[in-house]
Amino acid sequence: MAVHREEGRFVVRIALSAEFGEDYEGDEDGYAWLEQWRARVQPRLARAIFAELRAEPGFQAVPAPRGGSPDEELAIDVRFELAGGPGHTGRS
Repeated sequence: MAVHREEGRFVVRIALSAEFGEDYEGDEDGYAWLEQWRARVQPRLARAIFAELRAEPGFQAVPAPRGGSPDEELAIDVRFELAGGPGHTGRS
């Protein structure tokens, strides 16, 4: 059982936008550009993030949905497990 807990935070925010010419007639296409992002880029980005986090020894990365829309948010809990088990600080 852990006696002490430390926490940190790292945020990456990606703001998406699209620009259209004068002939733009509104969002009748259902935001097709955004759907392309969600279908093609977003899954690859999520896989890459998890792969890099899990590649680091001692780190566990798990999805951590916090009630936000999965189309708009990727929440991840990353836990670090000390190599020597509980109480080990890694210091000599």
